[in-house]
Amino acid sequence: MRRTSSAQSITSASRPRLILLVITLFFCGYFLGLSTKHLLVPGLPEPEDEVVQGTAVGKGKAVVVVDEFKAPDPNDPFRKFRGDTIHALHTSSGGDYQNYQTRIMYASFKLVQQMPGGEKLTGFTRILHRTVPDYLMDEVPTFLVKPVKPQCDGWCDYPVANRPHAIKAWFDAAAKDPSMAQGAWFFMLESDYVWMRPMQIPGSAWDPNVPGVQYLFDYIQPWHPNAVPSIKKLYPGDIKDVPSSGPAPVMMRFEDFMKVVPTYVQDSVRMEQDEDMKSKLGWVREMYAWDAAVAQHKDDVKLRTEHFPYSSTIVQPPFDVDLGQACMTHYTWGALYHEGIPSKGGKQVYRWEKRDIGRIEQTLKIEPIPMPIPFREGLFLEFDAPLTKPRHNLIVKQLEQMNRAIATLPDLTEYYRTVAEPRIREAIRKRDEENRAGKAA
Repeated sequence: MRRTSSAQSITSASRPRLILLVITLFFCGYFLGLSTKHLLVPGLPEPEDEVVQGTAVGKGKAVVVVDEFKAPDPNDPFRKFRGDTIHALHTSSGGDYQNYQTRIMYASFKLVQQMPGGEKLTGFTRILHRTVPDYLMDEVPTFLVKPVKPQCDGWCDYPVANRPHAIKAWFDAAAKDPSMAQGAWFFMLESDYVWMRPMQIPGSAWDPNVPGVQYLFDYIQPWHPNAVPSIKKLYPGDIKDVPSSGPAPVMMRFEDFMKVVPTYVQDSVRMEQDEDMKSKLGWVREMYAWDAAVAQHKDDVKLRTEHFPYSSTIVQPPFDVDLGQACMTHYTWGALYHEGIPSKGGKQVYRWEKRDIGRIEQTLKIEPIPMPIPFREGLFLEFDAPLTKPRHNLIVKQLEQMNRAIATLPDLTEYYRTVAEPRIREAIRKRDEENRAGKAA
């Protein structure tokens, strides 16, 4: 029997391990050289980074990608929301006319919340300036404010006078109770808007270089000779600083509203005390008060005024031709189709007009809106404007979305009779009792 030495035994047993070690060292050296060749050979480009959301991995050096919309401080109630979130607000007197619009607008808001990007619509509040609650309190999230003109619960000559104070009351309350704030951007609206799709965010609310946005109204003309003397009483600076806008639609940060709104209230009060300003600026004087306030804060509030087709807020059928970049339509005008020029006696062949809505029955049970007649050449709108195919198509899109919203709304007739009306009557009784006690004192 042949005996082998211990050295021979060890060498024989270790040969496979030695081969494996050599192979491992070869590949380690190869990949080390490959990854560092740009440092050894001048002029070779560095490897690109593979970027994913939040981090960079793989090919090159690690890179942290900043999420520009990230909430700055989850523990701060005012800064806990992502910078691309929106809290929508709108004001109302609670009359049947506005409640019809409010029900449709809020229903369309909820439809858009279900679309891709709709998750950024994180809050909705109706600011109700009324002496008593109304019958939408259980359907629409509502903040109730005592009006400066109580008579506007019914008919009054200028119900818009309550809006500035109501807006200020909400922001003052939210400053004390931050849980009321439900987004990073705050979007002031009117009841006759229809949500068509999610808002295109201008950028992160937490980036101080990103401006808020508002809409340019053609009929607001602070530079007009008839308006300039009144505007100069509120803003003595360059008239070009005063935008042609109004308090809705406006999207700004909370702190920017807190700067502009008190000035807006002061200016609107001053207007109501000045008969010349009231007569010169007319029904839209409160919009001019907003514009003068914005001009007074031009150095500390960033705000961009947009117009079709660049508006990210609203378009106005029937005179705009498509949705453009906007997220909503504004039906300030009706859709009135005429055969022939209206001013020359053209026959009206189709009509949908918000001003035809005013009875409580129309608001409690909202019926689908009849669609326009098919487009054809030779039809005219209000102001003798020709009806074009693009204008007709935008009207159809708006009314179709309104009907989709209407289809989600319950009939409130029985609710009003058994719940809301008794509650409102009791609130009126208590209000009148308090008023009598106050006068007696």
